[in-house]
This record gives sequence, structure tokens and C-alpha cells, in this order.
Amino acid sequence: MPSYKTLWPDRWLHAEHLQGKRPRVVVEDVTIEEIFNPRIKKNEAKLIVSFFGKSLRLIANKTQASSLATICKSDDYSRWKGHEVVLSTGKAPNGADTILISPIPDAAKPAHVDDSDGGDA
Repeated sequence: MPSYKTLWPDRWLHAEHLQGKRPRVVVEDVTIEEIFNPRIKKNEAKLIVSFFGKSLRLIANKTQASSLATICKSDDYSRWKGHEVVLSTGKAPNGADTILISPIPDAAKPAHVDDSDGGDA
């Protein structure tokens, strides 16, 4: 089906992309990037989370960052790499659709992927 979205593909992960599914994903990288905020009309630093095998990245809000810190047992976002989480949709306090980040169920947890050796994998 032809769509205007093919001309301007999404760069960022939004709740609508999950289509009601609850994918398990592994954090590939977490960085700070300057993103334009149209509300304040200037760039601001945002936490950006990428996932292995996924092209869309998540601009994490404070709640999502807090969830990742809890799941990964560290406020240091450089230590979140390799952790597996579940993404799902939910509602933010303002009623907007959002992405929830949850730990994977205990019975299904594999060993943590540790890439802290600094090597090029």
C-alpha cells in the first residue's frame, strides 16, 4: 500500500510501532544526543536507547530511564548495554500513549550479555 511515510520514515520508536505486541529487546547502546524540542524551540540533551536488531531508537523520558536503571540495577546508563527488557504500550499520566519498559519474567531470563571488555565485537 502506498504511503507518504515512505518519504519520511520514522527515526524514533513510538508506542504505535509496537502494535499491541510486547517485544523482548536487548539494549545495544545508550547515548546522550541533542534533540530539537519544538515546544521550547531549541535543542536539549536527551537519553537515546538503541536495541540490537532494531532500526528505531527510543528517546527515553525520565520514567523510562528510571525503569531501565531499576532493571539494570545501576543509574549509570553506560552499564545498561546487554540487558534484556520487555517493551509494551501504556498511558502516561497526561493520557498520551507511551512505551513501558519492564523486566523480562524471571523464568525466561538468560544470562546478562556482558560486553564490558571493550573489544570490538
